[in-house]
This record gives sequence, C-alpha cells and structure tokens, in this order.
Amino acid sequence: MNKGVISLGEALIDFIPLDQENLTYQKSPGGAPANVSVGLARLGVKSTFLGKVGDDVLGRFLQETLRNYGVDVSTLILTESARTGVVFVTNAENGERSFDFYINPSADRFLNAEEISDELFAHHRILHFGSISMISEPSRSATKKAVQTAKEKGMLISYDPNLRLGLWESEERAKETIVSMLSEADILKLSEEELTFITGEENVEAGIKKLSHYKIPVIFITMGGEGSLVFTPDYSLRVPAMKVKAVDTTGAGDAFVSGILHGFNEYEGSLSELTKEDLEGMTRFASVSGALAAATKGAMTALPTKDEVEDILMKDMK
Repeated sequence: MNKGVISLGEALIDFIPLDQENLTYQKSPGGAPANVSVGLARLGVKSTFLGKVGDDVLGRFLQETLRNYGVDVSTLILTESARTGVVFVTNAENGERSFDFYINPSADRFLNAEEISDELFAHHRILHFGSISMISEPSRSATKKAVQTAKEKGMLISYDPNLRLGLWESEERAKETIVSMLSEADILKLSEEELTFITGEENVEAGIKKLSHYKIPVIFITMGGEGSLVFTPDYSLRVPAMKVKAVDTTGAGDAFVSGILHGFNEYEGSLSELTKEDLEGMTRFASVSGALAAATKGAMTALPTKDEVEDILMKDMK
C-alpha cells in the first residue's frame, strides 16, 4: 500500500502581530495546505506540496522553508506572472484571530490542470485540499483534476474547506462551491461555524444529518477548547481537547488535520473497517497536535513533532 500525502492549494505569507496592539508584525510562512504539508513532515509522514507561488522573494522563501521542513517541493511551481499572497493576521485577547488578505488574486490561483502530472498520484495514499483553490480559474479546474485523478488511483480524499468569506465574491458562491466538492471527500474536517454555514443548522447533529446525503465516510467537527466530534455512518464519538493557554490559534486547525492524516496514512485497512477505537486514537493524537500548535505563536513554526505529541499521549496514559 502506498504511503504519503499530497497537500494541494495555497502557500502564503502570514504577517503575525508581535504585540497586543497589532503594531509590529513578523513574517511567517503559512497557507492552510502548506501548513498541513509541514505538519505532516514534522510528524514523519512523506509529504508533498502541490501549488504555485510567485517567483519573488516571498515565494522563494516559502519554497526554501517547506524544503527545510522536509516537504517535497518538486511540484511547487514558481511563476513570474503573479505575486505570492500575503495575509495580515490580527490576534484578539482570547487568542482567536482574523485575516486580511492582500494581493488578490495571488499566484496560488494560477495553478492550472496542465501543470499537474498524473504520475504524482500513483505514489501517495492521500490527497488533501481546501476551498481557496476553488475560488477562481484556473486553480478550480486544477483542483478538480487532482481530485478526479487521485480517486482514479484509489487515493483517499481529505477536504478541509477552511472558509475565508472575505476571499469570495459572495456567500452564495462560497457555499455553492464548497458544497460541490463534499461528495468527493472520504475525510471531511469542519469547524462548528463551517458546518452551520454549509447546512444552515446551528445544532451539530442536525447539520450532520443534512450532510448524510453526501455519504462521507468520516467527518470531524472541531470545537476549539471543547474538543472535537467524529461521525461515521455507523457511530459517533467525542474527544475532549487538551487544556492549554491559547497563544495563537493560527495553525491549530492545520495541526489537527495533520494529526488526523498521520493516522489515516498509517492505517492499513479500508474505511469501512475503521473501529471506534481506531478513530478515537487518531483523534486524540490530532487533538494534542492542535493544542500544542495553539500554545505557540505562528503557523508552521508552531507545528509539533511526532515525539512531542507522543510524549503527551504517554503521560496521559500513566
């Protein structure tokens, strides 16, 4: 069985505030799929990033950063025809954050289907993607091609919409596009807010019932400090969050996804054979990964190693 994860989508530069007044900022590599690719590499998983950045100082910085973390960047394309995206992150007192995107459209939106080789998908187990690459062409068609090719090769499809409404032309277009890819997912990760946005339901169970139409094998709902919920067609479970003081939640969701995909990459059976115990173990691992990231400033710089996660899990078992 193949091992390894391809993360498709945006690699951007986050400018993170160094003070509570948001007056001084530090350049930090980011972009949800890029964060996931680094998170996976930190956890010891074969990790490949598929995307496009500007052939500029920020794009080359991202390429070098991912490479230094152990990510395969042979399919990270540098282009002279668009700039690398920039995001200003503003932190609130509770550690939560807001995002202001600059350079729109940025280079990541110009990945096209012809630049994606079918051969890439013959050597990995999982394709992970989000919704930002679905906002506009040509990256929308590139994403659809990647998902279709991955499914044809028997890969698992992981989908984290990572809703950023400010990037979409309208809420209606965002919802329509995000929903259009739900039936492709084997693994879906949503926040409570994203579940409500997609389904119109405030109640989690009611929202999950609406999603049952798409026949998604495993759905993870993250609830911050309240932990996470896992739903399959046969059962559900709740995993509490590890209690930490949230310093910066920028990379916490991506660290959670990395932890989940680490588990699925290691899992040898079919999705229909997943037991409650299997999923509980994966989710506990992911929850610790997310909590450790939330307790540290930055996105990629906060992503934990496998040893760091396992040390905490071992202490919890004692």
